[in-house]
Order: sequence, then C-alpha cells, then structure tokens
Amino acid sequence: MTADDIRAALAAVGIGRGQVVFAYTDLRTVGMVEGAGDRDAFCDAYLGAIMDVLGPSGTLVVPTYTTQVARFDIDFVLEETPTPMGLFPEHVRTRPGAVRSVHPLLSLTAYGANAARICSDNGTSAYGPESPFARLLEAGARTLVIGLDRYYAIGGVHHLEAACQLPYCYNKLLKWQPIVGGQRLTRRYFATVRYPEFMGIPYDFHRFADALDAAGGILRAPLGRSEVFAADYRHAFETGMRRLRDDPWLLLAEPPPFVYGRVPFDGPTATHDQVAGPGDADRLSSMNWLGYYL
Repeated sequence: MTADDIRAALAAVGIGRGQVVFAYTDLRTVGMVEGAGDRDAFCDAYLGAIMDVLGPSGTLVVPTYTTQVARFDIDFVLEETPTPMGLFPEHVRTRPGAVRSVHPLLSLTAYGANAARICSDNGTSAYGPESPFARLLEAGARTLVIGLDRYYAIGGVHHLEAACQLPYCYNKLLKWQPIVGGQRLTRRYFATVRYPEFMGIPYDFHRFADALDAAGGILRAPLGRSEVFAADYRHAFETGMRRLRDDPWLLLAEPPPFVYGRVPFDGPTATHDQVAGPGDADRLSSMNWLGYYL
C-alpha cells in the first residue's frame, strides 16, 4: 500500500480540501505503508496523506482522551500526558503546531489551519457548548474512520448523549485540575457520564449506524486489509437526535433498569420544591405560583 492509495481512499469517501476532519483510527488493521520503516514513518505517511488531501486550509482532529487519569488517580499534564487512543492520535498530539484542548479526561487534539479555533479557549465541560465537540459541529466537520468498525462514523455519540440529556447520564464533577505550562489550573472540570448502576449495560451503536447507513449517510472505500468510512458530523448528530426522541435507549444494548422513587426516576417534586406535601394536591389552585416563580 502506498501514500497514493491512502489519498485515493480519502477522496473516495468525500474528504477534500479545506475540511475539518475528526478521525478515529486503528492503522494496524490496514497494513504497512510502502517505505515506512518505523513507527514514526508509518504514522507520518498517514498524516502526510491526510493533510495533502485537506490542503493548507484543512484541519485534522483526533481524540486524545486520557481516561487513565481517572482510573489511576493521576495528574493530567496538558503537554505531557499521553493518550491511550492509539499510535496515530499520540503521533498527531506530539507534532509541532498541534493544539490539544484542556480537559483532564476527554481532550481532542487538532492540527492544521483551524486547530486553535477547535481546541483552544474551550469550556470546562467535555461536551458543552464551548467544547471541541460543539466546535466540530459548528465547523461542519466530517468524521473519518480508518481501520475500525463502520459504526465509528456516527461520530461523537457521547456528545449526542449530553446534548439530548439522556436520563442514564449525569454531569460528573471531576477532581482532576489540569496542569498547563507547569501551573495547576483552578477551574473545575466536568464530564457527562453514566450513573454507576448502569455502567454494566453495554453500548450498542449498530442500530444507529444501520439507520445512518441506510439513509446514505456513510461512505466507504477499501484500503489495504481494511476499509475507510466517512460521514457528515452534523448529519449524523441530527439523525441521532431525531431517533433518540422515540428511542432514548438507541445507543444501549438494553434499557436501563430504572427504579421508581430513585434518581433519576424519582417521581413527584413537591417535597423537593418545598411548596407542598404529598397530601396537598387539593391546595394547588390557592398556591401563590406567581410568587413562587418570581
């Protein structure tokens, strides 16, 4: 396989000049690149081919998550903490000019013309309105998948969960405050995660991917021993939002076992609001609701 083969496959799935591309990769499954004799040369061959196709006005974005920070309770150092997301994201992260977003668990790294726009001056929520994921949506990004399952083309599914405020998730306050330029930040960071009691339910993204694929939303091309897939990030996001209206468990293998009376299915709010008790329904018409809301 040659760099020309990579460029041809990217073009076949609609990757082109000036685009913002969010890439998920497992390059090992694709095979070796001609002339790439070591790890860096191997990754450089892909990075060079991608940037050739995107041109000087294009931008590549990769996930550089650091879930080991939470798993092992260690510091997140923006410039140093490696990502376990694979060879290629770590290679991109360490390139001169790459910009990594500041988040202790869920950073992205961007490389190219709009790197700073996507991955700097972000909010403290992993998926909030100032997050890199929100900026991918704003930028009209395309999701690119190399060497992984087709369902990765659906893009930022956890961004989708957060945007739809799905009831099996909550906003976790994180204890880890990033170290940037040798200084520990005082900001507090957040992430939308599943309630612990629902963590045993596997994700299953195939129904969502099937729906997107059936609508022509996923393009594919062969590359080496594997395939390349691509989809429009906004189209996938909006398709997911529409389907989640009717099936809020679309992304899960089975519905969560909610228990009535327990968060998040905790029933009537009168006792929480402190405006009425369980037996006070007959007082509703005489309550000063205007005063309550004002």
